[in-house]
Amino acid sequence: MKQWIDVQDQSAIAVVRRFAQRLATRHGWPKLRVDELAIVATEATTNILRYAGKGRVLINAMPEPEGEQIVMVFTDRGPGISDLDNMIQDGVSSGDSAGLGLGAIQRLSNSFDIFSGPETGTTIVCSFTKGDAAPGYGIDAIGLRVCHPNERVCGDHFLLRQTPKATDVLICDGLGHGPEADAAGQEVREAVLHSRASNSEPGAVMGEVTEQLVGKRGAVAALVHIAQPEMTLRYAALGNIATLRVRGDEIKRLPVRDGRIGARTTRGYEESFDLEPGDLMILHSDGLRTLRDNFLPQGLLHKSPLLIAGYLLDRAFRGRDDASIVVLRLARETLR
Repeated sequence: MKQWIDVQDQSAIAVVRRFAQRLATRHGWPKLRVDELAIVATEATTNILRYAGKGRVLINAMPEPEGEQIVMVFTDRGPGISDLDNMIQDGVSSGDSAGLGLGAIQRLSNSFDIFSGPETGTTIVCSFTKGDAAPGYGIDAIGLRVCHPNERVCGDHFLLRQTPKATDVLICDGLGHGPEADAAGQEVREAVLHSRASNSEPGAVMGEVTEQLVGKRGAVAALVHIAQPEMTLRYAALGNIATLRVRGDEIKRLPVRDGRIGARTTRGYEESFDLEPGDLMILHSDGLRTLRDNFLPQGLLHKSPLLIAGYLLDRAFRGRDDASIVVLRLARETLR
């Protein structure tokens, strides 16, 4: 289940804690790590009630089906945390929580980030790994997805593959929502995974996949290949997946070709360009509204990819379809 969990009263604390525990246990996580996830889930959910009165939580395991990483997003529309530096100290906590504070949440997580203010409310994101953290290759990348509020499965899918030589991304949106959309999205994901075309040629991969799936229910999709250490990007897209490159204050929206996988064979719209250290890439399905200034408050795009993804998946979520987002940032100093 990939749904937002509403936090409106004390009962939500147990719901979020149990969901985190069950998800980690299902993927065979060690008991100590399951217990640490439960502590973080309890403390962060309590903070939502304490400071904002209500909010919501999203918990995703990835990659699927392995579940080697679990990410949590805690978000609210409250007044923000006025003394953030103090609250991040261990032992400082909301009055009725576990008494551990944001500092302990940070310490128990593999990664932690927070965005808080009177105009934005508070968003806290944490990531956890089952074992040793994956090595970094100069690109910080994360994906999140959430299903239609009335569904339990998600028709949006994404794929992230990173090696020392390249980062490859697929994001696709199966037609409609529910089990049939989920199956359509999985068909595209599997076709990309097993494509005979080179990953460095997203257009060729798109052409092969569209040919293979002609007559199927179908999906819209975007493929990105970033060659390393050259830091050149190649891109192919078909249908309404939005792809943005953020460089400083400039936001470039990449064009797409109308259509869908399942209709006819095509390579989609293709483009290539050089990237620079610090560049940010955002890809999302139409389950999110168009990302304009009202969804991009000052300071947000300088936060971690997980924080950006979690904040936007909450604030721009249409609430009537599945939604997915992938965010990547090149290191300020790229690996050579």
